[in-house]
Amino acid sequence: MAGKLAKYAGLYHGALVGAGYVVIEAFGLAPAPLEPVEGGALEGLWIIAGDASLLLVAALLGWIAAPRATPSSSSDTDKGR
Repeated sequence: MAGKLAKYAGLYHGALVGAGYVVIEAFGLAPAPLEPVEGGALEGLWIIAGDASLLLVAALLGWIAAPRATPSSSSDTDKGR
């Protein structure tokens, strides 16, 4: 939804939505993207990998959803000939 509302920065808006999800996840209100593992440092790396993948997917989907820039004047209409 954020990508559709953004005119030119769908990637940025998608990443912001992903960051918002990570914050909500940190408070325990949303599930983590990857199942937790037991074991100190490995657990921390697993959380970072899950959050990074979530941000990457959110940014990609925001970029895909954003409308493409269109010419602002009618002078660009004959360039295809």
